[in-house]
Amino acid sequence: MTTVPSASQWGSPTANRRALLIHGLDSSSHTFHRVASTLATKGYLVIAPNLLGHALRKPGVDFKVQTLADDLLPYLQAAEYDIIIGHSMGALVVLSLLKYLPKTKHTSVVLIDPSLEIAAERMVDWKAKLSDHSRTNLTAEDYMALNPLWTREDAIWRVLGTQIGRSTNSDDHIDGNVPWSFSHLIADKPAAAALTVLIEDLRFNGALKLESVAKFKDIRAVIVPNASHWIQYEFPEVIVEEALRNIEE
Repeated sequence: MTTVPSASQWGSPTANRRALLIHGLDSSSHTFHRVASTLATKGYLVIAPNLLGHALRKPGVDFKVQTLADDLLPYLQAAEYDIIIGHSMGALVVLSLLKYLPKTKHTSVVLIDPSLEIAAERMVDWKAKLSDHSRTNLTAEDYMALNPLWTREDAIWRVLGTQIGRSTNSDDHIDGNVPWSFSHLIADKPAAAALTVLIEDLRFNGALKLESVAKFKDIRAVIVPNASHWIQYEFPEVIVEEALRNIEE
């Protein structure tokens, strides 16, 4: 008997359209609460799994992104999805799942600010920053002060995602994926799938660089003005719009 990991669900089980949303590092399925709610109102059954090592789930046999992806295979084996969305490390999980997608079904894939490539020298600083953040125990008020576009609900889900995960998640997943290089997985995209990459405002100097995406001719790259890495909190409507654009085109 095949079992599926823990997940959150929005929408009617009888909906004839499906969306799969995959959260990032030190987060949980409810990071997509606003995106999922909107898609549900548009007739989608939305499934958002919790990754291994997150939301009280035990870690897998290792911390490779491919291991996280393989854990979610029961979802792809049980149903076909019209929309698949991933945020940050969750977007890398989506890339690792591309090879399993149906070859002829039109699937809308949206990657939210994924760190496709991080050089070893920059990884040292990035690891230290994430590790420090996971141990700081910021409150909802702290997150709202640091992120003026977040609602209180956004901040609460962010706190919960951090608190119910493993304290060493960031270190483990960074150390488990050396070198941090995932651009090559784009080649696994089926021809029938449409892929959009959303990028935070370039003024914030995030990990994803436009040139990392621009070199791929069959990918739509969208810079979201005034957005930080957490586009699903700040501009969920952009994510929904881009996901549906791929379906309608």
